Amino acid sequence: MSKKIHITIQAGEISEQTVEVAETVTYEELLDTLDINQETVLVLNGGNAVPLDGAISSDKLTILKVVTGG
Repeated sequence: MSKKIHITIQAGEISEQTVEVAETVTYEELLDTLDINQETVLVLNGGNAVPLDGAISSDKLTILKVVTGG
């Protein structure tokens, strides 16, 4: 089975998309599907950061690009 997830990506500007994934997909696998480097973002579920190896438990997520500088 599959489920649809609405994703808001905040990386300077905000973009939104809906993707369909398997029921058991992890956040890490979702980032791979979206071709997003997991070391450059935080995945938020209801405003809380989630462990990337966990199974997705929500139908709405925010992906926040982390900016670093020196």
